[in-house]
Amino acid sequence: MVKKNDYMTAGLTDRSDAPLNPENGREKGQRKKTIGERVKGTIFGLIPILHWLPNYPWKEWIHGDVIAGLTVGIMHVPQGMAYASLASVPPVVGMYSSFFTAFVYMFFGTARHISIGVFAVASMMVGACRMRLTPNRDEFGRVINGTEPGSLGDVGPLELTSALAMGVGITQLAMGVFRLGFLTTYLSDPLVSGFTTGSAAHVFMSQLNKVFGVKLPRHEGIGMLVFMMKDIVLSLPKTNFVVFGISIFGLVFLHIGREFVNPWVKKFSKIPVPLELILVIIAVVASWAMGLAPNYHVKIVDNIPRGFPAPTIPRLDLLPHLVGDAVPIAIVCYMFVVSMGKLFAKKHKYTIDSTQEFIATGLMHTFASLFPVYPVGASLSRSAVCEMSGAHTMLYVVFSSTLLLTVILFLGPFLEPLPMCILACIVIISLKSLFEQAKILPYLWKVSRLDFAVWLISCLATTFTDVTTGLIISIVFTLMTVVLREQWPKHASEKPAPNGHSSHSIPIDDCSDDIRVYHFQCPLHFVNVTIFTDAVNDLVADEEVHSVIVDCSMIAYTDSMGLDAFKDLYQDAEKIGKNVYYAALNESIISILKSVDFFKKVPEDHFTSTTQQAIEVILAKKKLVNSPKLSISN
Repeated sequence: MVKKNDYMTAGLTDRSDAPLNPENGREKGQRKKTIGERVKGTIFGLIPILHWLPNYPWKEWIHGDVIAGLTVGIMHVPQGMAYASLASVPPVVGMYSSFFTAFVYMFFGTARHISIGVFAVASMMVGACRMRLTPNRDEFGRVINGTEPGSLGDVGPLELTSALAMGVGITQLAMGVFRLGFLTTYLSDPLVSGFTTGSAAHVFMSQLNKVFGVKLPRHEGIGMLVFMMKDIVLSLPKTNFVVFGISIFGLVFLHIGREFVNPWVKKFSKIPVPLELILVIIAVVASWAMGLAPNYHVKIVDNIPRGFPAPTIPRLDLLPHLVGDAVPIAIVCYMFVVSMGKLFAKKHKYTIDSTQEFIATGLMHTFASLFPVYPVGASLSRSAVCEMSGAHTMLYVVFSSTLLLTVILFLGPFLEPLPMCILACIVIISLKSLFEQAKILPYLWKVSRLDFAVWLISCLATTFTDVTTGLIISIVFTLMTVVLREQWPKHASEKPAPNGHSSHSIPIDDCSDDIRVYHFQCPLHFVNVTIFTDAVNDLVADEEVHSVIVDCSMIAYTDSMGLDAFKDLYQDAEKIGKNVYYAALNESIISILKSVDFFKKVPEDHFTSTTQQAIEVILAKKKLVNSPKLSISN
């Protein structure tokens, strides 16, 4: 067990949080860094492994990284094959994709517990692109998986996916170079949750034909899932019941294992039972022994080349045709990496660099595109197992990649009898956690109706269009909600109650009934200034009200129209013998008021530091006006 102090001195904390060393000139007030030091800092920032590997506490952490690496490596094999089928590429391509990208990410990434490799959502987006631009053909050259408009002729599927990986890498590198990581802040949790749930519906539907053992045409665009469901229903009489029986066995096996066996095993060991691998072994043995392919027309993997693919330059001439797919896939892949990375970083008390993650994912895709791969991200299930198995750093990738490489080089042909329906079962069972995200809806309804709407729109838009269109609609709607939150802010007024019993606890012992406190809980600008002025004017117009105090503590900033509103409200109230005060305005706005000589138009004593002070000023003026001495002198 590594103590906190050991953890920090191991050099594995985020550099911004690491203790400063006076001897190397990093403390505030020390000498400026030399050019060499700055170059070294830049290199270490670009390649984080140089920062943590030399200080790696081998005795304390190597055991956890080895166990986690081997466990994740075992999961990579069946999931790589399963998700490759979802991407409409040969099963071995899924293993290639996970191997090359994870190894490169280890050098450049800042997250420590995520499993880089193929995952369902990106695989499906790649599959849609691949089938649209390079459709399958029969022996007569006819398209057998849908229509052909927009296809790229004789371009091979792997040429396309490698070029797509290059396009994704270039997109992510560009966003990292221009430091556009902040844009991901608009990908809110409800958006990501709703989008991935809708994407899971597409993934699920795309696997049903393999479960029933039937061939179906592919559909695109609005309502594609409805057409797919129609095709499934119409094809039920053609079901291959041997395939269906194998699928039921696979689904039940994985479900029981996940829901009952692994929770029981977890009581005794951090390492879960490799259910997918066991299922694959059982299915391979049964398929070989019973001759499922020739005797029962069960579709199998059939061909897994043994050996390492030779590197080739991807088809750069394809990039202009892939921009529309590369950008959303790049965002989705990055989104999964960062969201999973932040989840575990928060749990283990370290930070990740969002901009560096763009660089890391961009470099891993750019390098991997030299081989037959397709774009990847972080897997939810494998990342959870990785963290649970005791991983400490990305060094675990060395051991998972070694196991994966062994399968690629030597064991591939032994997996050729594997029924494709077993891969579909692995994909379908992995979707459970995505569908369970719908459980958050009651919570969102209670907390924020707009967040509820974001989740629902993101899910429905993705479900009833396609994944790329759904992501665009989700982002646009989320941006609209930002405007709506600003345009319709929360605001309320109240009487200051004696003895501090108001909802905002104004500790005044002697409050007059003709004072109102107005709370505006949002920045003030041209979008919502009308709501602000109307509400204050309504209070001023009330015959029972003499003074209105605007609580500005939630007004983080304002624009020129907001300043005009401050002035107009005061002057309009003054004309009818009433007062408007502004309380708790922040210093940045006060400095703006001073710079434009605002206090020549509105007295400075109408701006107070607290609502309590404003009430005291009002009451003091009332006592002064109503004092007998003042009445006689008048």
